[in-house]
Amino acid sequence: MTVNKKSFVGVDSIYYALVTQDDADAYAAGAPAAFAPAMNVAQAPKTNSKVQYADNQPFDAMNSKGETEMDLEITGLPLDIQAAILGDTYDAATGRYFEGGGEAPYVALGFRAKKRGGDYRYYWFQKGAFQPPSEEQATETDTPDPKSTKLKFIAIRTTHVFAFTGSLDDSVKRVVGETSDASFSATTWFDAVQVPSVGAPSAVTMTPSPADAATGVAVNANITLTFNNALRSGAENAIILTTAAGVPKACARTIESARKVVTLNPSTDMAGATDYLVIVSGVVDIYGQALADAVVNFTTA
Repeated sequence: MTVNKKSFVGVDSIYYALVTQDDADAYAAGAPAAFAPAMNVAQAPKTNSKVQYADNQPFDAMNSKGETEMDLEITGLPLDIQAAILGDTYDAATGRYFEGGGEAPYVALGFRAKKRGGDYRYYWFQKGAFQPPSEEQATETDTPDPKSTKLKFIAIRTTHVFAFTGSLDDSVKRVVGETSDASFSATTWFDAVQVPSVGAPSAVTMTPSPADAATGVAVNANITLTFNNALRSGAENAIILTTAAGVPKACARTIESARKVVTLNPSTDMAGATDYLVIVSGVVDIYGQALADAVVNFTTA
């Protein structure tokens, strides 16, 4: 595993989702929605330590993890989002916000931080609550002086206990991934609140189209290979198309955003009444599982 060890130089893409269930049976959250343009995100995890002495010297060091206090600085918070995260009321018909004594709901919070060199570290905090924002206004002068909005978010661990892949079961406070790790894919990171994999991932499989041993395939057809798991970055690069005689056929090779469907688009039509082979090798999914090398053969019309 190669990870970018350089410093953070930016932050963007803050998303939130309301937690709809967190108990012994399940964890669930609504669809993520964009929060507000990010200016700064600071994380301060709380820890407690205790040193035990025996035989007149330090014998053991014990640590416990608590909540994480997060300070968010944004350009401005829309009133409807503020009402949603604080348990207040927004009347869309009149465009008015009503602040009452409502209890702030549990919210999941996601964002990404840019590192020098262009990589990103992605975050999802599964559960926490917002405090009301701090706002400041000042008179306008001939020198622009924009005032940002600041909020505090207290992140805690879930009540639900997840079954980790290859690890012990536990509750979770956050899930983090980094694009410099070849095993990590962020293509669907903000489509849903990310949680640990439940149990072992399914073994990687492939479904080709045309199917193996197919006949009468159109000479201008594209070849698609559909995988059940998302593929590791670059895993599709060794997939090639050749004739049965071993003559390579030039193709444009693409993979869709979820990294599950690879398409081979021949640069020119294939020859008619000819046997072709799709040679699939070096395919590894995001869990590090390798697909056994395979050959798909078909005959054109």
